[in-house]
Amino acid sequence: MIAAKYLTPLAEIKERLAQKELFIFDLDGTLFNTLGDLAPAVNYALKHFGIAEISTENVRSCIGNGSRNLIRRSVASGIMYGAGKTAGEPIENKGNASGNKCADHLDVRDAEAVAAVLESAGFDEAKIDEVLNVYSAYYWEHCTEETEPYEGVLEFIDWICGSESRGEGKKVAAMLTNKPVLPAKKILEKFGLLNGAAQNNKISYYLCGDTTPERKPGPGGIYAILKKLNVSPEKAVMIGDDTPDVMAAKNAGIDSIICLEGFGRPENLLPLKPKYTIRH
Repeated sequence: MIAAKYLTPLAEIKERLAQKELFIFDLDGTLFNTLGDLAPAVNYALKHFGIAEISTENVRSCIGNGSRNLIRRSVASGIMYGAGKTAGEPIENKGNASGNKCADHLDVRDAEAVAAVLESAGFDEAKIDEVLNVYSAYYWEHCTEETEPYEGVLEFIDWICGSESRGEGKKVAAMLTNKPVLPAKKILEKFGLLNGAAQNNKISYYLCGDTTPERKPGPGGIYAILKKLNVSPEKAVMIGDDTPDVMAAKNAGIDSIICLEGFGRPENLLPLKPKYTIRH
């Protein structure tokens, strides 16, 4: 449970939301809890290549920055588990007196450490591509089986879409995710956020990891959405749950609302000083 002192007061959140016209949502860990489908897909791919399977919580710690990074971290984690070691979130007080990293535990968000584990096991980028392809094919087939929207999310999008009927001026919802477009679109369709004809879509515009001009934390995706929907930066807000969301918003010069109980780590998010913070 996130302590109240780290959260923006609800009254302030409501006041700011009333002033915004464009709400740009992340997908994994923000709109939807996708872990129930991501974890089996990851482990299917690991098992296919003879790599040790990893726990659901380990998969959770590997999520962020797109599917390729998920697979890189997961493969490195499986290699560690296969060697009788551990991987996942950082472990406090691990390491020696000089502050060196513990060789028996992999912090999956440490890109250099992940790369070193992969290199030591002979996993070059071509091999990662093979694992990614197996993962992607399986995930596409199963990506809506266990995925669920977070409580209140669909109602919030309905509130956005109903703004004109309340006489409040037009508000629109968009989505910017580093997730590939095929599973992202399938999830949006299942939960009624895309309904075929553009005028019926609750998500007015969306960009994904393989369709955006620039992946988060770069600002290019946000710039493209602002231009497409003709909204000024001060009228837009990015709603996400991880470091790429905070930094994309900062880099694009828009506000952000960050969910501290999504897939990101609060200890990494809070030092970035997102404009507003909520539980979920």
